[in-house]
Amino acid sequence: MTPSASLISCLLAFFAILPISRPLPACAAEQPDQPGTSVRHEIAVTFDPAAKRLRVTAVLDLSGTPSQEMLVTLSPRATGITVTHDSRPVRFTRSGETLRVKLPAGAASLSLTYSLPLDPPLSSLPATQDNPGALASDAACGPDWAMLMPGSLWHPEVQGAPNVYRLRVSAPSGVKAVTQGALDGFEESPQATTSAWTVARPVGRLGLCLARYRFEESRQGPVPVQTFLLEGSARLAATYLEASAIHLRFYQELHGPYPLEKFAVVENPLPTGYGFPSYTLLGSQVIALPFIPATSLRHEIAHSWWGNGVLVDYSQGNWCEGLTTYVADYLAQERDSPQAGRAYRQRVLRGFADLVRQGGDMPLSEFGSRFSPASQAVGYGKALFVFHMLREFVGDEAFWQGLRRLYADRLFQSASWEDIRRTFAGLPGFDEAQSRVFFAQWLTRTGGPRLRIADAKATANPSGGFSVNLAVEQTQPGQPYLLKLPLVVETDGQSVESIILLDGARTEVSVQMAGAPRRILLDPQADSFRVLEPSEVPPSVNSVKGAGKLTVILADDASESLRMGLPQLLAGLGQERARVVRESDLSPDKLADLARQEAILVAGTPRAAIPGHKDMLAQAQTQEVDAVFAALPRQGGLTAVFQAAPDAAPKDVAAAAAKVTHYGSFSVVGFKEGRNVLKQTLDAPDSPMVWTFR
Repeated sequence: MTPSASLISCLLAFFAILPISRPLPACAAEQPDQPGTSVRHEIAVTFDPAAKRLRVTAVLDLSGTPSQEMLVTLSPRATGITVTHDSRPVRFTRSGETLRVKLPAGAASLSLTYSLPLDPPLSSLPATQDNPGALASDAACGPDWAMLMPGSLWHPEVQGAPNVYRLRVSAPSGVKAVTQGALDGFEESPQATTSAWTVARPVGRLGLCLARYRFEESRQGPVPVQTFLLEGSARLAATYLEASAIHLRFYQELHGPYPLEKFAVVENPLPTGYGFPSYTLLGSQVIALPFIPATSLRHEIAHSWWGNGVLVDYSQGNWCEGLTTYVADYLAQERDSPQAGRAYRQRVLRGFADLVRQGGDMPLSEFGSRFSPASQAVGYGKALFVFHMLREFVGDEAFWQGLRRLYADRLFQSASWEDIRRTFAGLPGFDEAQSRVFFAQWLTRTGGPRLRIADAKATANPSGGFSVNLAVEQTQPGQPYLLKLPLVVETDGQSVESIILLDGARTEVSVQMAGAPRRILLDPQADSFRVLEPSEVPPSVNSVKGAGKLTVILADDASESLRMGLPQLLAGLGQERARVVRESDLSPDKLADLARQEAILVAGTPRAAIPGHKDMLAQAQTQEVDAVFAALPRQGGLTAVFQAAPDAAPKDVAAAAAKVTHYGSFSVVGFKEGRNVLKQTLDAPDSPMVWTFR
């Protein structure tokens, strides 16, 4: 299962160009294909929202698994457990989540009955969703809905054998249930609605979602495509059915046959965004956003191949978030235009530089799931680059063929980074030794290479033309990286492009030119992962997130709506502990001291002159914005600005404050009535990857 990170993370996928989902090891358990030894479960579930509980009866067919003892995994919260055979009690012991059942001689089946309490949803949700598991308990319900995560262990699972399931879920009339597998149908009565599902090939444990769904289905994709939407969102069914079919066909052509029985888009009253095998669970706020069908939905469907198709061997780290982000979020930009692909890669590099600056870095071999902006910059952003650089080493055709081969070989099995390495090792230009160096350097080390053009000279040749001799240095601590980088030397009328291989601290290169060189560009398209220098990273929302110490100056003219929105803004930026001081309480000397600190945030328009501060609201009036946030450079740090028009409605300022965090890579973001209408990134002033001849 690849649970995504809620409304906020879904927005991150679009605005910050970072994807929204992360896998949990407990939900990606391998299920070998051994139908002759499978334990078949007939599970009858009754959802009682008034009592906040499920009542479950599970009949287990054990005819294929002769044994004297059986270990069953079940939620430790389950109460009133009884185990029977032919209506007679069967002895069992219980330790935590494990039932140890003594099987009667010749028993071909057992019946388990129990009750599972459900929790109410949280009364308030965290402002940031760096840990999406904080949204709710594993088993939550409301007056006419329920959400049970696979990790809730709500259904029995026999250890040591494949499990297959048939479910009949009874709920109040109009409340339908969704899970993995194939839908058998619904039975309606004035008192209840019963949903029937067959899960012949479960991927891990089952999730279960119930609500008053409007059900629609399309056969336009390679498998049935379904929507389970609440009444207020039912109008979106056609949009999601069409988009899902398009994405399914695309990835089936790119990677191989879709591996599951159906794909469903399921709405959740909670503001979540989860990806389960064969369906995605999106919160009501998320599902209504107009860009989700083309962005986040695409990402979740790609997880059907990577994460829910080929599973993750977490012993070497989680590779599937980086790969899914690459083939979904990134590839969409690359297919749009080369410029859009380059801009995406630059944003990832800048995001890493900003978010990991104050700590939180880790080797990719230790990344399991996202729990902070820094961990996301590593496990999604840096991992994305590993696949892009691998593609650069082996070439386009070999890269995509290799992924198809990996998918075919490891479908419904766990795969590791080592399995990925072996898939590509031995290809032309990527021999066994190179493959080991390549993967070891990216998986076992923190940070990345720091590169610069150290020296360059141009000499006129006696026979005509010019010789350009340059040196490229790696300045990071530790061993040099193995890198394959494009090099471009520009003249007034042409450019000479070449590929250089770096494997030492200093690499010298010679290029022959017909005309006089004007400029040298190393990796101009940002095809390789590296740690950017401060001069290459313009201030952005991420810079404020990554600031080790932020001081907030509340201007005397700050409106009440601005003051009310400020806590939401700081919470979204992960800066809840920032010190807030009032402009009226600052003497000129204290104000000067604050302005020398690394990062300050000015809310409103102060009377006093503050270094780096600009009236961004006035500058952005051509965009008709009523709220604006900007991160601006100044000597020795940055000055952030949060302003709102005097007549801006408090609800609109609050909406803008909550959304700023989603625009991590941008320097300036503006809003009109809570809707984004402006986003800009400032130019980077200088780069060690550029050499200009003077």
